[in-house]
This record gives sequence, structure tokens and C-alpha cells, in this order.
Amino acid sequence: LQTEKNNIYSQQNMPHKITADAFLEALDLPSEHPYATPRFSTVPPNDAKQEWSIFSYFSSWKDSQASPNSIGTDECEDLPSPSWAKKQHGQGDAIEDVCHHPSLAAANQFPVNNSNEVDFFQEIEPCLVSMFHMSIILWAPLVIIVCLKRLYVPWKAPSHQLEPDCSAKSSSGQKKSSIQKPSYFLSLPSYMPSLRKTTMAHDKQRRQTPEPYQNNTSFERLLLSLSLFLNAITVMASFSAIFSIEKEKKEAKTPSPNENNKTREDTTDDCFKIFHRARSNINDDAISQVPFTFTSEWVAYIVALIFTTVVMNDAMYVLAFPQTNLVALHIFVIFISLKRFGSRVALTTALPISAIAFYIMAHQDLDLPTIEPGLYYDETNPFISGVVKSWHVDKRTYDDGTPWMITGDARTGLPFMLNKIPTQNFIRRWVPLPEEKEAVILDIAFPDNMVIDDDKRVYLVLHGINGDSNEGYVVDFVHRQVSQGNVVAVMVTRGLGDSPILGDNILHFARISDVSAAARALKNAINQVSPNEGLLLAGVGYSMGAITLANYVASDSKCDLDVAIAFSGSLDTKQQRYFHRSASLWQPFIAKAMRDTLLSRYSRQILRKLDQEQLKELMKAKSLVDFDRALFVPYFGFEGLDDYYSRMGAMADFDLNGYEGRISNVSIPLLCIQALDDPIASMAAFHDPTRVSKSGNGNTVLLFTQTGGHVGWPLGWNPSLNGWRW
Repeated sequence: LQTEKNNIYSQQNMPHKITADAFLEALDLPSEHPYATPRFSTVPPNDAKQEWSIFSYFSSWKDSQASPNSIGTDECEDLPSPSWAKKQHGQGDAIEDVCHHPSLAAANQFPVNNSNEVDFFQEIEPCLVSMFHMSIILWAPLVIIVCLKRLYVPWKAPSHQLEPDCSAKSSSGQKKSSIQKPSYFLSLPSYMPSLRKTTMAHDKQRRQTPEPYQNNTSFERLLLSLSLFLNAITVMASFSAIFSIEKEKKEAKTPSPNENNKTREDTTDDCFKIFHRARSNINDDAISQVPFTFTSEWVAYIVALIFTTVVMNDAMYVLAFPQTNLVALHIFVIFISLKRFGSRVALTTALPISAIAFYIMAHQDLDLPTIEPGLYYDETNPFISGVVKSWHVDKRTYDDGTPWMITGDARTGLPFMLNKIPTQNFIRRWVPLPEEKEAVILDIAFPDNMVIDDDKRVYLVLHGINGDSNEGYVVDFVHRQVSQGNVVAVMVTRGLGDSPILGDNILHFARISDVSAAARALKNAINQVSPNEGLLLAGVGYSMGAITLANYVASDSKCDLDVAIAFSGSLDTKQQRYFHRSASLWQPFIAKAMRDTLLSRYSRQILRKLDQEQLKELMKAKSLVDFDRALFVPYFGFEGLDDYYSRMGAMADFDLNGYEGRISNVSIPLLCIQALDDPIASMAAFHDPTRVSKSGNGNTVLLFTQTGGHVGWPLGWNPSLNGWRW
């Protein structure tokens, strides 16, 4: 479409440049909230975003317990003022009047402050369980490698543990007798300085760097420290035997002066003899009292069995590797332990763990995607076919991802931790919603020269759930597009970021009127500054923003966008109810953050609409499905969760028996990009991709990559250098 328009302009020979001031004038949107006080007009500083963390929640919960009426008084819900706005503009009489309104007494009955109803642990328990589960899944490969190294590659035996050379002669010229060292001696720590048979220089080097810690990562050091601590229990038996032998030596005859001239080798041989004499005591007393299962190798064996059990029953690992390979890894751990500990110890230890592992594998449903990766489009649509032919395969193939991120969980979470977020400035405008007396934010970014060529694009970006224009992937996209001369407008979801809600119409994600108003305002401005329709208006949505964008395109056959691209958004949101892995692993964090955001800002509105039982269910919500059922369904009067999700998803009314629903109304090119290893959005939400791509006029295009995660797609060995470029 852009190429077609450019050809028209080149034929007409009408190059045109548009200034940012001209675009803003044509946009004709207020720089201040049209229905509230001017304190909401200022663009928040970069540090205004307050991300949820379990530590900040501990603090806020403690404050709420200390003050029963604190809910609703800290942030002023009917006319919420963010903390940054309070610092810049002060509290003001209006905020004081609202915050001390008598209706806040109702907050005294809010269940979060009643330990008999919902205590603090019940609120954070799903997050703690998810955090523990997530840590096991993310670190499983590294832990397994460390344990296998501990089991399969024993520590290099120092020279004092080697068999003494029988052909060597002592200082007296007599042939030394060969002493067979006990097998238990090999399990003693290698850092005992009295047993080293090395040069002084080598001794000094070993003292500076203990041998068990050489050439290991920090994580290995932590694990080895724990292993050495457990191994100390076994070593104590050896020490007790050593001390008893030393006591016998002191009581014996004092050695002659000639014996003091013995070489270091003779001294070492004496140590061998001492341990040889102590072997009987160790076998009879110590080993019988301290079982072999207390050694660090046994601990590594147990950890390796548990973690291989986890990976062979986890959907993301099974998707990345064949399940038979993961089972073979579990069996390999048992095999190398047979030689290490013997069949009795190895099999007795592995039997219960392996039985549980195979029982889970036989009875669980991993819900793996059945869709093949690739591009799905309608070949009978000439326009879409032309776009696909001009779209180079390398540009739509994700095959240079980060090699050491092997699962969708890693590709989802780690980019948010590693990627560098550039600094980006926005110009804020407000889109009025006169029917509701509300407004939504448009944060607009222009090129550095504040000039737009009419062959460029204007992007309308919708962020993810509980986000704003400061989201990392949003800022990364904005920065890249602005550097190419394009204009990007980020619409902040009503009530999120630092936008207020003046009435009772709080946010919900089945609403498309806000997106429609923002797209219409941008389209009107484009028509004024570029009468020949040179500028292309493209919608870009991420995660929940992708769901809303696709729903808007499918619901409005005359939408104002020219093209829409949705990243990691479900089309049939009703299928999310059955994605249990996402509900137990990722959604508790998201639901917790959403609950904290809405209750900290709009507790008055929620208290007026929900009764005590509904509030209690809201506080106990463990996933987004539970959260939607407890809050949005009763608050807005939906008939049920099915009704709410049917209105939210573009394919929620899709019928496999023939009825295509709203998705057949798509009148512009709609590209949906999804990774098969997405741990948050269910792949079942796309049903039959071939049929979906041929629905309606064939304007829907689906692109599935084998890997990528949820809004991830990291690139290269160092993904921070590329950000979200793909």
C-alpha cells in the first residue's frame, strides 16, 4: 500500500514536507485534560512509572494495616493525582476535599484490611508459588549441567591421592612398600594441606585458589559451597579417627633425631599409613553411623533427578526438545550414578522420583500447539498476495534468536531484564470522549528535525496490560521509528499511566471506543496535512493492546487505520481460560499488579459497584481469568465471563462449524504475529489458521514463528544490543 501511494506521488511529482507544528495544529487536541484540572496535562518524568514488586507491596500492605481507612485516601480515586503530579503541583484544596469525603468510611469494610477474611499471605501466595516455579524452570538447564559435572567428572585427584611409586627409594636407600589406600580415602576433601605431596610453590598456588573452586561460575560456587557443607558431615567421621590416631602418636615413643630428617615423601607415606590404620575405625564406626547418602555427590544426584523431572514434564521444554530426549537425559543421570554410588543406592534413590515423573508424564496434557510455523494468507486476494511476494523471507523469519535462551519463558522474561531502553521525549495530547466526560492520552513523538515527509508513516501504538508509553518495548519501537522519520502516537489505556478517570467508567479491555476516537483524530489530521493521503496510518498493538487492536479492526468495518499489526495477542480470548500453565505461572504476577493498580486508584468506584463477597473474590484472584470474573464481569454487568471474552476477542464468536464471526469484517490488512512458544497467550486462540486467513475478504494474515516468547524475539548472543528490533 505504501509503495502504491509512493508511485502516485512520484508520478504527480509533488514532494511535500509537514512540520510537527502543522501536524499538531491539524490534530486539534487539547494539551490539558478537557474535563479535569490542568494538573493532568504535564508530561510525567521518566521516573514516574512505579513498577509493582513484592517488596513494595509488603510496605504498602503494612501501611494499610496500620491505618484502616488508608485505602482510597493516599491517591484520591475519584480524581486520582499521581505522586509526580502531587510533587509538582501540590495537594490543593480539591484533592483535600475529595480525599476526606465521608464516603471513604466504606473503605473500613474492605476485605484487605480484615485479617479474618483475606490475609496478606493469601494475596501473595500465588505470586510466591509462581516465583518458585519460575526460578526452577529458568535455571533448570544450568543446574542440571552443574550436577552432571559433579557426578560425571569427579574432582581431579591431587598428587597425594595417587598410588605411591613402589620403585622409588627412601632416604635410607630401601625400597618403599606400596600401601593400598582405602577407597573411602578418595572421598575426603582435596583441600587438606597435610596430605599434599607437591612442591612448595604449587602448595602456595593451591592455597590461594582452592581446587574445588577453580574454573567455576558463581552459580557453581554457590552450589559447591552447599555441597561442601553437606559433605562436612561425612568428613567429621574421618576427623574423629584422625584425632584418635594423633593421640596415640603423642603417647608413643618420641622419634629419634634421624627421623626428623625424613623427606616430605616419607612424611606423606606416614600419613597414608595413618589413614590406612584408621580405615578400620572409619568402616566400623563412622560409615555405619553416617550413611553415604549425605555426600555432596548424592545431593547433586537428587537435584539432577528433580530438575530433569521438571523439564521432561514442562510444555516449553518439550516444545524446544523432543520429550524422548528429555526422558533420555533423566535416564542418563541414573546411569552415571550407577557407577558413582552402585546399583543399590542409585536405583533406590531414583525409583520414587522417576515413578512420579513418569506418572505425571502419562496423565498430564501439555497442550502443545498443533499449528505449523509459517505465513498464512489468502492467495486469492491479489493485494495481500502482492505484499507477500514483495516481503522478503528473511524479514519475516526468526532464525537468529539468542541461542542460550532455550525456552519461551526465557525469551519472554529475560529481554525485559537485559534490553537497554533508550530515552524518548513525547508531546502529550488528550483525546476527548464527550459522551462520558473522559479523555485518553496520546503521547506523540516526532523526528528530531520536527519535519515529516509525506511518504512516511504515522503509527498508533497500543501498549500491553497495566502499561503506558514508558514500556520498554514501546519506547524501543518509538525510538527506532522516529529515527527513520516516522511519527508515533502512543495511546495510554484509560486510567493507566498517569491518566485519571473522573466517573465510574473505569477501564476494561472489551472497550474499543477509545481506540476508535484516537484513530479518528489522527486520520483527520493526516487528511488535512496530506490531502493526497501520502501519510499511512498504521496501528501496532502489543499483548493486550494487540487484542484490543484486532478487536477494533474486526468490529469496525470502516476503521480509520490503513493497516494493523498485532504482536502476541490472542484472537479468541475465550481459549485463555484453558491455558493452565499461563494461569499458574505468569498470570498471578499480572493479576496482582492489576489489582494493586486499580484498588490504589479507583477503590471508591469499585466499592460502590461490588458487594463484600465479590470484593473477597477479587482479593483472592490468582489469575487474570479469576480477576476478570471477579471485577470486570460484575462491575460492568456482563452476563458472565463468556460474554466479556466474547466482546473482547476478534475471534471470540468464531464457530468451527462455519460461522466466522467478526473476523470476517476485517477490511484492512491485519497481520497477527505470534510465537509458538508463547508462555502467556494460548495458541488455541487461532483455531484453524488457513480458514482464518481466508475469512471475509482474506485481509487477515497470520505469521507464526517457532520460537520468540511473548513480546520477546531476542536477537544475538547479547540481546541487549538489539533490543526488540525483530
